[in-house]
Amino acid sequence: MSLQIYKPNKGNTGFAFSFYMGQDKKSKMPILFLNAIAQHSWDSSKRIGSFSGNKDNPDKNLSIKFNEFEVGSIISAINNRYEWNTYHAFEDNKTQIKLAPWDKQIKISKINQQTKKPYEETQTIPAFGIVITRNGSQTFRIALEPGESECLKALCQFLLNEKFKKAVELNEEYRSRAKDSKNKPF
Repeated sequence: MSLQIYKPNKGNTGFAFSFYMGQDKKSKMPILFLNAIAQHSWDSSKRIGSFSGNKDNPDKNLSIKFNEFEVGSIISAINNRYEWNTYHAFEDNKTQIKLAPWDKQIKISKINQQTKKPYEETQTIPAFGIVITRNGSQTFRIALEPGESECLKALCQFLLNEKFKKAVELNEEYRSRAKDSKNKPF
């Protein structure tokens, strides 16, 4: 299960983030991973960006593994619209991760019911931003629209449910094996 969010732009400063459920190598439990990559190019004739040119550049992409408490914090921050920060250190990399709410102004078109003429209104919608800074100089950022924030929250909730189901299964297996070993003669 995964969620991919691509935000290329003509200034060639966009990013793509991929959140996905994987398996922890040691515990075999479900875990949340994030891969992020910087935009590599922009084709102005097609108005599309490309990221693949940076896939082998370690300065232009990163991977992060979140534990269950961080996943819970992501859910809580989205539900309650507060800024959440965490810090990861792995090998020589020091990474600051921030999920912050912001109010995005959008224009919506409406029709005046009396004059039947269109007009625009500004509306404020609840958005989030993710900023990841590695080693103080490499920054990866992406804005999350309301629907994207809700999908990230749903992925996190699903992951926690799967993790807890797996923990119950493992506990039942352990108890069954312990019970069987008590009933066997030496």
